Amino acid sequence: MYNEKMITVRLPQKKKELELPGPRRVMDLLADAGVRPTTVIVTQGRKLLTKDHRVEDGATIDVISVVSGG
Repeated sequence: MYNEKMITVRLPQKKKELELPGPRRVMDLLADAGVRPTTVIVTQGRKLLTKDHRVEDGATIDVISVVSGG
């Protein structure tokens, strides 16, 4: 059995959830998920994470698409 804790990356707009090994920086997790950092914000619970934030094993983060318009 595989018992190592992973980081859960939730992509609600794509109805997708990934399990990635950690600890890793947000920007590295986004790259592995195929997401451009300039198009999203990343949260952990109610906390906004920067692209350089280190996410630990066992954490769950949400990747939310940012939409702007005029």
